[in-house]
Amino acid sequence: MFKKIILASALAISTSFASWDLFPVLENHKGQARLTTSYGTYSIDDADYDALDLVAGVRFTVVPNLELALNIPYRFFTYFADENTEVDGFENPVYSARYQFIPSMNVFADVFIPVGDETLVEYGAWMFNVGLQFSTRFSSLLNFGSELGAYLATCGENRYAPFSAFANTELDFTVISRFTPYIRAKVNVELGGYEEDDGYEFSNNGGETYVDLGIGVKYAFNQIFSLDASVDFAKWVTIDDSPTFITASLSALFNF
Repeated sequence: MFKKIILASALAISTSFASWDLFPVLENHKGQARLTTSYGTYSIDDADYDALDLVAGVRFTVVPNLELALNIPYRFFTYFADENTEVDGFENPVYSARYQFIPSMNVFADVFIPVGDETLVEYGAWMFNVGLQFSTRFSSLLNFGSELGAYLATCGENRYAPFSAFANTELDFTVISRFTPYIRAKVNVELGGYEEDDGYEFSNNGGETYVDLGIGVKYAFNQIFSLDASVDFAKWVTIDDSPTFITASLSALFNF
């Protein structure tokens, strides 16, 4: 069970920054940088798990409709049962691309490069997200974004490569031009994996479902600087004794 929880925590982190947002790409030759700090916690068997992460990222539209991004995550600490597990350091950097082929739809791909600290990531395992995004503005108040995608990996030192499907949605409420509360939901369904010795095993862990519900608010101080604060509640809904994962995040965003 503990291994599953660690995997869930890693999943929550990876999906939080892999897709920068669910809306159209930035205008041509426009960019954005961000610093996001996230504190995650849960309790199991009267023991607490706590972790603090920082993600530094930048994205830029290099030609019309094509946006490239790089995110570099760092784990400051991981505590379990009041003990420092010494699980910390740089995680895998993520290179991303989004292409907007019509005003309301993008295709995207993320590549996780396996160069992070081996206490946090599996040695030699490349990870990938691919998918499709759809967004539309229902009115001047409501703006909706969504994506459907697939996650897959290569075999690393564990000789096992999982694959899954995921869906993310976000609904923004533009109360005033600078102030935007939002709600979001994320679902990940494990489909199985590839075992080097046994081949594809669609039943191996298949069907286990991870659900994340979040609320947040964005505030733009001016055209250059804004803040985004959120809290998420997540769990494996198909595992009876799964705890609830709580993650609080704060992002500082800089447009250029």
